[in-house]
Amino acid sequence: MKKLVLSAILIASTALGALAQEGRGFYLKPTGSYFIKVTPVEFPNVGELQPRDRVFNINPLTGAQTLISEETITGSFGEGWRAGLTGGFRFNSVVAFEMGVNYFQSDKQTMARQTGYNQVNGATLLSIHSQGQAKALDLTPSLVFHVPTSKNFRPYLKIGAVLPVYGYLDISTTVNDQTGAIASEINPAFRAVELTREERIEPRPTIGFLGAAGFSVPIGNKISFFSEIEYRNVSVSSKEKEITRFEGTGTTLTGTRVPLTIDNVPTAQRYTDYHKKIDQNSNVPGNANYDPDKKGDDLRSYINIGGLGMNVGLKLAF
Repeated sequence: MKKLVLSAILIASTALGALAQEGRGFYLKPTGSYFIKVTPVEFPNVGELQPRDRVFNINPLTGAQTLISEETITGSFGEGWRAGLTGGFRFNSVVAFEMGVNYFQSDKQTMARQTGYNQVNGATLLSIHSQGQAKALDLTPSLVFHVPTSKNFRPYLKIGAVLPVYGYLDISTTVNDQTGAIASEINPAFRAVELTREERIEPRPTIGFLGAAGFSVPIGNKISFFSEIEYRNVSVSSKEKEITRFEGTGTTLTGTRVPLTIDNVPTAQRYTDYHKKIDQNSNVPGNANYDPDKKGDDLRSYINIGGLGMNVGLKLAF
């Protein structure tokens, strides 16, 4: 009986020792995470729409507007879900190198909104709403510094870079204009318009930084559970834009309803190149050399796709 007890103790001790060991070697970490915004900033303009939430009354006879309220719209496109796979190599009990591949999709963010009411009967005469959503694929090379311990709770720190390799910002805008203010800009014969516009903004190459603090807990001989708090700072600037969808219906002064398609959008509005500086030689409305049949020019805008998040997953050793 004593031999059986001693054998059981020896086997248990050996198993615990194996769990406590985490030395040199390769490993993989499938990861899921959610990030929140920590540094909300004012969103960039959506065309001529400023990042404002404006509510106002409209005089139906004169078109004059009386402001009810106005609020600056702020936020961050770093708020949202991430999923990734990280490969790592641990050199010793302290230092490891990791390379992660992550897919990110932000929560949809309101970028601009206007609501105008008929001051006589309260009916909605003008409604504009723009929402944006960022998607990205990035690489994250990083160094990991473990606290040497034989205990099952194993803390570590991580610092590294964020290299977006693919991504874009999609913006969807819905317009219901019964005042003619926007409708007449599309076609002088329109007194009203209902439309949906979607545009995609491609980014310029950039680099960001990350830092994290976490821990792992063995749950098997070669498998551990890990959790970490991660902060990312990634600022992205716009490179070019394309309107990918433009459809709706315009109503003429005589009441005729005319369908709208993307063919109604001039080239200068459909395609945009972004620059650090524009001048009298840029292709923008109002300049002497403005050509609606060529790509338009505009100033660069910036968004942040970083934030503070929690990563959880498994660590599989080989």
